[in-house]
Amino acid sequence: MKILFCRHGETQWNTEGKLQGHLDSGLTVKGEYQARRLGEQLALHQPDLILSSDLGRAMATAKLANHSLNIPIKSSSLLRERCFGDLQGQDYRESQHLWEAYERRFASNEVDIEGAESATDVLSRVKHFLHGLSSTDVKTLVVIGHGEWLRVIQNLFAGEQAWSNRQLLPDNCDIIEFNLQSFQLDALT
Repeated sequence: MKILFCRHGETQWNTEGKLQGHLDSGLTVKGEYQARRLGEQLALHQPDLILSSDLGRAMATAKLANHSLNIPIKSSSLLRERCFGDLQGQDYRESQHLWEAYERRFASNEVDIEGAESATDVLSRVKHFLHGLSSTDVKTLVVIGHGEWLRVIQNLFAGEQAWSNRQLLPDNCDIIEFNLQSFQLDALT
């Protein structure tokens, strides 16, 4: 199975410097354009199915991309962005101590923010998602998710710690191609 991992289109909060996590904001005009262009790029791969995070920005991206694809879309909470607790909805000018804790997220698994999800919590969701793919019978799958979630899965594929920052955060509507045959699902336990 070929998997095309994609990040959602640009949102209003992306432009305002607000951290979204499990909260949401709508796509900007640019984000809508990115999503439609993503669909055109994905059409070259002839995908069979879109799996999207259940958060609004990812689902909006999936629906706009699907204008060029016309394939089924399913959603999953396993693809949600990492939760950053009390920092969610805050911009970089607010809650300086929380932003400092956020910037230290690459130093260890836990983040010193009330209600924040650890990197290994996200990794657990990633593994659960990947195990579920064994019952998905498609040749090419599109997965639309979020930046930190995608960084964690890239860390897994690269053999890095879940909280590592060695993998680049994908830009909005970037595509990361991966062939599931080259990865051993048995190694995920």
